[in-house]
Amino acid sequence: MELNNNMIDQCLTPTNLNPLSPNGFNFSITKLPEVSFFCQRVMIPSITLASIDHMNPFSNRPIPGEIMTFSELSVSFLVDEKMSNYKAIFNWMVALGFPESHDQYKNFMNKQGSDSVYSELARNYSDATVGVLDAQNNITNAFKFYDLFPISLDPVQFESTAMDVNYVIGSATFKYSYFTIDA
Repeated sequence: MELNNNMIDQCLTPTNLNPLSPNGFNFSITKLPEVSFFCQRVMIPSITLASIDHMNPFSNRPIPGEIMTFSELSVSFLVDEKMSNYKAIFNWMVALGFPESHDQYKNFMNKQGSDSVYSELARNYSDATVGVLDAQNNITNAFKFYDLFPISLDPVQFESTAMDVNYVIGSATFKYSYFTIDA
């Protein structure tokens, strides 16, 4: 088959020439609607696929393995004036860790509702979505995180010596089972 210039141009020219904007996104966690509006930064985590060495008499050759590792999801958000979004994550973590008594977990679960569709274990988790927006603020891709739960909440710093008002930024880190990308 002979290649003509038109076929070569089709192979080399991308169909979309618009670069991805880093500030075109929205974020939501099903269990934490307070965090969604104030989200400032979210980093899509890395993924790693393990490889296995296939040995032969001449050389070892890597082949794809079967185990994927997903790194943690980190989110930064403006802390609202009543600290509702910060406290929502804090209360979730306290319920999961119940540092004072088992009642902390039970009370948190009761506030979440007793939906019989989900087992008690499933109610420990939540799903989250990062929507990637185009120039018209339409979602072009959605990163969906499954079985998410918080593992750390960074400190909040108050400072009376600041000359300008620098609003408080909170950061949280989450573990999850896996994520998908839906277009």
